Amino acid sequence: MDFRFFVIAKNFTLNKGLFIASILVLFGIASRFLFLIDGISWLPNFSAVGAVAIFGTCHLKGVYRWVTPLLLLWISDLVLNNVIYAEYYSSMQFIGSPWVYGSFLLTGLMAYWFLKRATWLRLAYTAVGSGVVFYLITNFGSWLTLDMYTKDLAGLGAAYLNAVPFFFNTVAGNLFYGFLLFGVYEWIARSNVAIDSMMSTSLEHNPA
Repeated sequence: MDFRFFVIAKNFTLNKGLFIASILVLFGIASRFLFLIDGISWLPNFSAVGAVAIFGTCHLKGVYRWVTPLLLLWISDLVLNNVIYAEYYSSMQFIGSPWVYGSFLLTGLMAYWFLKRATWLRLAYTAVGSGVVFYLITNFGSWLTLDMYTKDLAGLGAAYLNAVPFFFNTVAGNLFYGFLLFGVYEWIARSNVAIDSMMSTSLEHNPA
C-alpha cells in the first residue's frame, strides 16, 4: 500500500511539467472559443495564447517551454479553420498562419530574455511589447499574402489601420490572462504547494 503510494507520488512529480503544460493548453484553447457565438468572435484576438507563451517561458523548462503555446494554437486552429470557418477554405487546413506561429515564438523569446528578473511591471511591459510584435508581424504577413491589399505603402498602411481594434484586444488579452496566470501561480507558491524542479522560481517582487 505504502509502496504504491510512493510510486504514484514519484510519477506525478516526474510528470508535473507535462501536467502543467496540458492545463495551459486546455486553458488557452478554451480562451479562443470563449467569446465565439454563432461563428462570430465578439472579442477577436482576446485570448490567452500570448499569455501562455509568456508564462510557459518563465515557469516551464525544456521542450514544454516552447511547445506549449504552439500546441494549443495548432489544436484550436484545426477546429476553428476546419469547423467554425470551414466555408472560407476550399480544403482541409492542417496548420494556421506561419506569421502567427512565428509571432508567438518571438513572444516566448522576448519573455525569456526580458523576464529573467521577473517583476509585475516587467510582465506588463512584456505583455504590451509582445502585442506590438504580434501586430507588426501578422499584419505585414496579411498585407504580403492577401489580395485585399495593394502591394504598396498605401496597402500596407491600410492593413495596419484595419487591424488596430485587434491590436488592442491582443494587448488586453496578454495583460488580463498574463496577470491571471502569474497571479494564480504566485498564490499556489505562497500557499506552500510543492512545485518540483521542472518549474522555475516564482515572480520576484523587485522594482523593474
